[in-house]
Amino acid sequence: MADELFREINALIGTPSNRYVDEWKAAGKPVVGYFCQYMPPELIFAVGALPLRMRGVGSEDSSHADAYLSGHVCTYVRHTINHVLEGHYDVLDGEISLNSCDHVRRCADVLRKKTSISFHGFISVPRNPRESLYGYYKNELQKLLSEMQDHFGVHISDDDLREAIAAMNANRIRLQLLNTLRREEKPKLSGAEALSVHIASQVLPPKVFGEVADRLMEGLKDRPGLASPRGRLILIGAELDEPEYLEAIESQGALVVADMLCFGERSVLDPLDENTADPLDTIARAYFFRSSCARMIGDFPNRWENLKQLATAVGADGIVFEKIVFCDPWAAEQHNLILRSKKEEFIPMLTLSREYGIVPTGQVKTRVQAFVEKIEIASAQKAASGDRRWTLAVISSIPPNGVISSKPCRYCRDFLMGIHTAMVCGHCCMRWQ
Repeated sequence: MADELFREINALIGTPSNRYVDEWKAAGKPVVGYFCQYMPPELIFAVGALPLRMRGVGSEDSSHADAYLSGHVCTYVRHTINHVLEGHYDVLDGEISLNSCDHVRRCADVLRKKTSISFHGFISVPRNPRESLYGYYKNELQKLLSEMQDHFGVHISDDDLREAIAAMNANRIRLQLLNTLRREEKPKLSGAEALSVHIASQVLPPKVFGEVADRLMEGLKDRPGLASPRGRLILIGAELDEPEYLEAIESQGALVVADMLCFGERSVLDPLDENTADPLDTIARAYFFRSSCARMIGDFPNRWENLKQLATAVGADGIVFEKIVFCDPWAAEQHNLILRSKKEEFIPMLTLSREYGIVPTGQVKTRVQAFVEKIEIASAQKAASGDRRWTLAVISSIPPNGVISSKPCRYCRDFLMGIHTAMVCGHCCMRWQ
């Protein structure tokens, strides 16, 4: 039963729209697209519209978008805009852009000038989640809400916002339960399957997704757990709405038991207060101070701590970081992660660059396979040695460079990953045991 439901979900998320969106539109209700997790879908739902996360899924060519966008704009943006220009998002009555990055910011220009979408909203989000900047963000949401009310001819009360919060909360609880199942010792679903469900929550009407998720949870009860004999991984990085990418990673024997992706677990907030006296403030605070992404350049220390806590909670053996080529925010994040992980000797991390919409090549699978083998060697070493650390025994002779040091050279650090009872480095002549 669960396998059939996953096939159904993959069919629904395999195109920019789906039959439930078409049914919503046929009922005379508007559809509004949005790009980023800092745009609260509660506001869209409160005006009677369906919030639809915009994606480039299924696009094989970006030539129409390339006529208006630089070749240095990331392929996620170019393929998504290409879909709009080719009419695959004609279902939209409106779209909301924001300055999540310079590339998405350029989308707003093209969508306003080159499409027939009737409503264009824009919110400017500060790049540091500080209390002193929160008022600016809340004011941006207030202006957007007023613009949507004027355009769609509706009046939004606090009760309407509370109802929208309740609708989103119901699915947040479902997704949190699903995430719990993937973190078990023998997870009930793979990382690719979990990502498919998270994407579905952002492209289906809330009520429809709730029904699908309930059926899935029932089907997973009798499903045997998945073994992860070659390691438990966390996947982090840029926009990734392609379960096929996770399938390629997991084809090498490890399981992605958690992620920090904006289309995945990071899209799920804790339930909001449904009885709040100021629902707009409750919504704004939840989204502004949420688990941040790389665009929040001043929040890296918190992201690092969140990552370490998540790795401990799920018993992760390694981290896979992915970014899209030309993605500036996540390129900076990669630099910070590498430096911090080396400084604190955190668990192994693999970094991958990719293009949107391209099925992972043999090269990616080979790199993941080597990474998993590295994890296995480290685990075997830990088990065989009782988790002891290598210590310097003696300097065997004068090193070639004539410099005697009490610290390991870079070659020592590389070769100590091997399983030995003793090792002499041929570069600095240190003997380790």
